[in-house]
Amino acid sequence: MRRTLFVMALVSVLLTGCNGLSKMKSNAGKVRYQANPNPVETMDEKVVVKFTGQVPQKYFDKGCVMFIQPVFSWEGGNIPLEPLTLKGEKVDGDGTIINYANGGRFTYSDMFDFKPGMETGRVTLTPVGYSARRTNEDARFADDILRDNNGKEFSPVLISDGVNNTSSMVDIKGNISISPINYNKTQGIVETADIYFNGGTSELDWNFAMNQKFDSYNTLQQLKRIMLEQGLPKQISITGWASPEGEETDNVGVSKNRADVATAQLNKVLDEVLTIMARRAKVKPQDVDYYKYEQLKKLVITTRAAGEDWVHFVVMVEASDIQDKHAIINIVETQQNLVKREQMIRNMAEVYSELNDEIFPSLRRAQIALYYSEARKTDAELAKLASTKPEKLSFDELMYAAYINYNYDTKLKYYKWATENHSSEWAAWNNAGAVAFFLDDYEEAERYLKVARDMNPHNPDVLNNTGLLFLAKKDYALAKYYFEEAKRQGSNDADANIPILNLKRGNYSEAQKAMKGNPCTYNLAFAQLMNDETGTAVRTLDCCLDQNADVKYLRAVCYARLGDKANCLKNLKASVDDNYEYKRKAAVDTEFKEYWDDPEFKLIIKLYND
Repeated sequence: MRRTLFVMALVSVLLTGCNGLSKMKSNAGKVRYQANPNPVETMDEKVVVKFTGQVPQKYFDKGCVMFIQPVFSWEGGNIPLEPLTLKGEKVDGDGTIINYANGGRFTYSDMFDFKPGMETGRVTLTPVGYSARRTNEDARFADDILRDNNGKEFSPVLISDGVNNTSSMVDIKGNISISPINYNKTQGIVETADIYFNGGTSELDWNFAMNQKFDSYNTLQQLKRIMLEQGLPKQISITGWASPEGEETDNVGVSKNRADVATAQLNKVLDEVLTIMARRAKVKPQDVDYYKYEQLKKLVITTRAAGEDWVHFVVMVEASDIQDKHAIINIVETQQNLVKREQMIRNMAEVYSELNDEIFPSLRRAQIALYYSEARKTDAELAKLASTKPEKLSFDELMYAAYINYNYDTKLKYYKWATENHSSEWAAWNNAGAVAFFLDDYEEAERYLKVARDMNPHNPDVLNNTGLLFLAKKDYALAKYYFEEAKRQGSNDADANIPILNLKRGNYSEAQKAMKGNPCTYNLAFAQLMNDETGTAVRTLDCCLDQNADVKYLRAVCYARLGDKANCLKNLKASVDDNYEYKRKAAVDTEFKEYWDDPEFKLIIKLYND
């Protein structure tokens, strides 16, 4: 009789358990899941999956368990995530208890490494329920429950469709530190005379304001007095320049004409000097012309049309009190396209006015230079030798040749040669490492910077560049150490780089506070966007000096979040026009998910080989 009662009781429990589980399965749609955010996002190159669940009242049977294992699926495969166990009030073992009468809430969080192509991946889950006195703590996958616990699959649930990878758009380039160049271009020049010209002209006017200001006529006469006192020099160079605005081809022509004007003035001075020298030498009148001819044969005179004088422009801006001068120099050093470079500078309305008043007039000139000792090489000569016979150049000459070259691949080549031909100079190793980092060659950068650190371990330039390298390698502890040490040694570049650490870690508020002193920068706009200050981010991007593809793309993201389709697609088109690769990024970027089926959007991102 007792055995019969026990069997009946056991059957009753099993039937009740089965009935409760079947009811949970049929009502599974009443459990609400909410990804936060939706779609899921990346953080520091990891996909972070977070969601909450809401279980309704009188749903979760007291003797049942729900095994939940989210799965991330994309074209490259599937990744089962960490499982979560929910259990009824009468079930022992690990798991989150859900009350039958009141229901309950639960939270879930996991992360995994992000890979390109995951942008269109999906996070789904298929809960598996089972009846038990104790949870199956050994189960790692749903198949374990189905096999060992006679589990039942509930309806599949979509948690997130797509992965938002906007967090990866932090600019980690930061401020690289190039060690100072000690090359003195004026060494060997005894005296110079500059003749200034009005904008766009090559007409000589001694009464022109700049010629009056610098007393150009009397400076030219001073050359005459020097030659009468010291004799003819070994070499005379005449160089014509133009200020860097307007058409480049026009400026080359203008600089040539200015050099020709200076040559004509020099010829007058030389004729006067040689006439006096012939008289002093008591040359017979009939032999004066031949005397002049013989003297001029010994003199080397070179004439050069140098075009736009970007080198002296950078030097003068650096020495000026102009606001945002470092931003101007950055444009010159990073923008290779001269038309875009000039337009970017011209876009700085207030600053451009200062340039027009204080800098440009001093660059519209022709210079006559006397060399009584060996003359310094011209920029063109330095560039040629640096490319063909670097061993013929001194360390300072090679470093200067790299400095004035605006192509970073060529810069790196020159700095590498400096390390090979002048291996004991730490600055060559530092600069080679900095430029290699800028070109994303982290392995080369590490090699060069290690040598620089060994040679000069406390140098702020070396420390800052090392910090950037560790930042790129995601070793944030070491990056922080080197940035702070570089800042302690006086590096302004390191001070500007420290906020990037917070951006990578997702500490957007802290980063934004730290960047208040650097308005109109891409990373500040990025921080504002991630802090949901989207309108402010747009204004920051609008005032960025370098309106490059990155700035335009981020602005398109901002307008997408603001629901402004016209400005979103306008900026997206401008971005992909500048950088073709942004077509591929936009095609899978969930920021533009609303426009994926839009004909205009499709036209913008259409690849050439479609």
